[in-house]
Amino acid sequence: MALHIDWTEHDKLTPREAYDAAGGLIDEAKAAVAARRDRIAHDLVQEHGAEETATILGISRTRVYGLAARYRDAQPVIYDDFPGREIASYDLLTEVMEQYGISKREAHEAIHAYLAQLVDIDGEGQVVIAHHPARPKLLKDNPQDLDVRYWLTVRAESIDEIREALALHYAAE
Repeated sequence: MALHIDWTEHDKLTPREAYDAAGGLIDEAKAAVAARRDRIAHDLVQEHGAEETATILGISRTRVYGLAARYRDAQPVIYDDFPGREIASYDLLTEVMEQYGISKREAHEAIHAYLAQLVDIDGEGQVVIAHHPARPKLLKDNPQDLDVRYWLTVRAESIDEIREALALHYAAE
């Protein structure tokens, strides 16, 4: 997130409004910096696990978990499609299950059907931002393991398109 300040807009405000607006800018800057720190912690946890990340950053493991969770919670993620395996819960899955009254498997398959269409149209790099192992420490201990599950970080715009496609699909039924 880039922070751009247009001071000419502030010059048009009353002193009180300019003062309050500047306070808002401070809040935006703090939020941007906090989000960056969250991402750093999250990415390190994905690569090294929480304990090693705590050592690298010089903070407690509890703090590492908190930062990584805050980042993860701010990103739209879905669980990968691995037929016949258990499906981990994720926000969009729960939303679709509740909204359309369908099972976990049906919702997951519908989400992935539309995700696959978006990937076919736009390319994976434009839809899926990152693949993170669901259990990074296990993968680190077993790097040759082929049975690896992933969390897919998906662009928010793509999640919105999936929601729209599902709404159209279920409206037609």
